[in-house]
Amino acid sequence: MCPLYEGLPAIIYSGLWTLKLFRKLAKAFPKPIEITYLLIDTPPGFLVKIKDGNFDIEMLENVKNVEDLDKIQCDGYLALTTETLYKGPMAIREGIEQGSVKIKNMESITLIAKLTGGI
Repeated sequence: MCPLYEGLPAIIYSGLWTLKLFRKLAKAFPKPIEITYLLIDTPPGFLVKIKDGNFDIEMLENVKNVEDLDKIQCDGYLALTTETLYKGPMAIREGIEQGSVKIKNMESITLIAKLTGGI
């Protein structure tokens, strides 16, 4: 495991590392995927890459606000506050409906759901 991450990157890293350790990462994510996440109140954003049973997390120092997300080449992104994330799926859905959560491609939510047992 990597001790260099904090917060959401650390949580996602730990979940992916566990899946990889038990050789379940390729089954959970059979197709390559690149998703960018930005917790609006704690930038910078980060990019999660999963391919061929392996993964990488890259901190994106140039992604500090929602407008920066459109400049990143990726399959999808999710930008929300830490509070919305921790309130769970209903709060995220409400945020999408109200426009306070910016999302491109539902896979960005699916990745988190798979790691937390939501799917």
